Amino acid sequence: MLATNNFLLPNGTFFAEIIAFLIVLFILWKWILPPITKVMNDRKEMIRSSIESATSQKAEAEAYRAEARASIEAAKAEARAIVAKANSVSSQLKEEGRKRGQDEYERLVALAQSDIQAAKNQAVEEVQMQFGQLAIIAAEKIIGEELDLKKHERIINEAISTTSRNSKVTE
Repeated sequence: MLATNNFLLPNGTFFAEIIAFLIVLFILWKWILPPITKVMNDRKEMIRSSIESATSQKAEAEAYRAEARASIEAAKAEARAIVAKANSVSSQLKEEGRKRGQDEYERLVALAQSDIQAAKNQAVEEVQMQFGQLAIIAAEKIIGEELDLKKHERIINEAISTTSRNSKVTE
């Protein structure tokens, strides 16, 4: 009786259980494990391709970022060049305006000087004419007779030329 109650000794059910276990193990290995392995391999491949895609997209994003930085730097450099050119043009226009103003000033001064000289010459001529007329009036009074037109013009011209010589000597 001792031998029949000992669970460590194999009996017929033990061999039936081992055969049933091996059949279940064969069924699992033959029909259940291949689809599971296929799904796992597909999942593994999908993860690997996702990682590769993410890595390539990251590299592409870095390239775009570097390109964008280069574009920004180029735009900044272009903006600096435009500002420098604008400053240069502004300075040039300012200098041209100053020069035009100076030229206009010099032209107006020369025009004013010529106007002054013309007025001076006209005033001298008027004074000479008045002097000639006064000389004739004085001469008439002294001589007591009126001079004729030809004599009158000759005396005026002589008086003017004498006055002109005297005024040029004093200038």
